Amino acid sequence: MEEQNRLLLAVGRFGPGDRRVLETAAAEAAYNLEVTDTIVRLRTRPAHALLVESSALAEQAFAVRLDPEHATVPVLALSSDVDELSFATAFAFGADDVVPLGRARPLIHRLRALPRQKLPASGDGRGSALIADPDQSRRVVLGRVLKNAGYSVIFAASADDVPSYAGDGDVVLVVLSVELDARPRALIERARSSGSAAMWIVTAPPRMLREQRLALADLNGVTVMDGYGPTENVLFLSNELTGRGFANQRASPRLLYGTAVAARGAGRVEDEIGFTYNISLNGLYIRTLVPPDDDSVWLELRPPRSERRVRLVGRVAWRRPFGSSQRATVPPGFGVEIVDGARADLAAWSAGYEAFASSVG
Repeated sequence: MEEQNRLLLAVGRFGPGDRRVLETAAAEAAYNLEVTDTIVRLRTRPAHALLVESSALAEQAFAVRLDPEHATVPVLALSSDVDELSFATAFAFGADDVVPLGRARPLIHRLRALPRQKLPASGDGRGSALIADPDQSRRVVLGRVLKNAGYSVIFAASADDVPSYAGDGDVVLVVLSVELDARPRALIERARSSGSAAMWIVTAPPRMLREQRLALADLNGVTVMDGYGPTENVLFLSNELTGRGFANQRASPRLLYGTAVAARGAGRVEDEIGFTYNISLNGLYIRTLVPPDDDSVWLELRPPRSERRVRLVGRVAWRRPFGSSQRATVPPGFGVEIVDGARADLAAWSAGYEAFASSVG
């Protein structure tokens, strides 16, 4: 009975054609569809999944993430353009994937891939994470990512609060924005002198990344993150700092890199569009709610430092479905080992990766 009454809430202003597509997708995936221009409906009857038209993302998706009760509700952004900008915007406001507006097939695939039952929140077996950021929206979305990965999350909106919070023995990770303190080194050293053993991720705008990395390079257990990149990057860096990223098992370092990627099972007709999460010389991880069933995949994407797209053949090494997990080291998606491709494409991929690795190393 629960599955028969699953609510799919679509938020936005949809024309007749787009609405028919939503109705078709909901029926095919066994959801009851309701269309509204506000998420207030969510408070009276919680939805199993939420669709938000891209123009409403900033207000509506963020409002969902403000409520801890809805931390595990999957949010899909509906966009007329599925490109790098639409993915970056969606992830910044707490969405889990991007789907082309007006096309039923990609939406049906994602709805069918979601858990049949509503998910409980993850436990807090990984310790406490302190998020120190003056921007409420970033605090909320970062908190959701870390909470779903098994952290107990606390917040600080003032730099003065950071050393005392960080000194709590349960705090194992601090995410600190330079907008709260433009010279984080002194704050980190002050916290450590008070007994903090936490690891630190300093978030900074792109123009300040180099400056902050140079200023903090000699501090152990500290790294710097693009504060305007996908929020889930904090999960990658936290796992690298805690040694759960399996970096030592790789011949080349994994690097955060985001670009749109078209992927299909080898021999299949249609692509699914995902977004890269991290890359190495011989592989990559792709964010999507629909990892392919096939073990062999064809990929088309833009290597770092290049405007030219390449086509590669990969072997799916592992998949992670949607859901919170204390063992999570990545968002939903799949990991791929690069096994083949045209000589020129493989050379372009290698050259782009090496140039990128040199610039961030």
